[in-house]
Amino acid sequence: MLEMLEIRKHTKRNASLIHCITNPISIHDCANIILATGARPIMAEHPKEVEEITEVASTLMLNLGNITDARMESMKRSLDVANRKKIPVLIDLVGVTCSKLRRDFARQLFTEGTFSVIKGNISEILAVANLPFHGTGIDAGAQDAISSENEALYCKIAKELAAHLGCAVMATGKQDLIADKDSVFLVSNGHEALSGITGTGCMVGALTAAYLPASVALAFAGTPAALLAAITMGISGEHAASGSRGPGNFQAALLDEVFCMTDSQLQNQAQIRRIG
Repeated sequence: MLEMLEIRKHTKRNASLIHCITNPISIHDCANIILATGARPIMAEHPKEVEEITEVASTLMLNLGNITDARMESMKRSLDVANRKKIPVLIDLVGVTCSKLRRDFARQLFTEGTFSVIKGNISEILAVANLPFHGTGIDAGAQDAISSENEALYCKIAKELAAHLGCAVMATGKQDLIADKDSVFLVSNGHEALSGITGTGCMVGALTAAYLPASVALAFAGTPAALLAAITMGISGEHAASGSRGPGNFQAALLDEVFCMTDSQLQNQAQIRRIG
């Protein structure tokens, strides 16, 4: 927990620039959630400018939602620059269960580049691990949900994938699973209202990206940034739901809760369990 508190302070103090190549459905919410942490977003995606912009950024976030030829080209160019300059990269595997195009593209990026964090719902993580999955649209399949029966297996899969790709693995859902090659954490914070508005998964990715520069600068790698993002979104969702009348109120309240999150709330309300 002390690592996460240090990441929060460092993020607010340094206002790092976070370059996001993301989808237009959630681009507004991702930008605002990054601002709520104290970091600064830039959402450039034109292939002729992304290399120049990535060069001056502190993190690169790639989101596979609503993929296009132009975004695919931009992602490849930006990934190359980020890797050459040792800028941390997060990839959000939105929709890889939807199409072979997205699965093949994700695997191409894994072959050509390196990442600090790979993120998706549990079905998306299973898909890129070349295992059976039951995703429907951009949502995880009910059959894939983390349970007491499959928890040990999923922890093993996530650790092996993290070791293979040399990064942290983040599977979001009713329970969030965050793993590296050495350990696995389960986060149980959250509220069902988070699934009632679009883009909350993408926002968790953006939160993680916002915390990555501090996590790397403090020699913590990607896992604490992912943990901090999952806990922050979960607690904020719980608080926002308690006072909202519906999805419109909830969406606005969620952003406020992330912005107003205190160290005390984070320490006292986090529901986190370490496995291994």
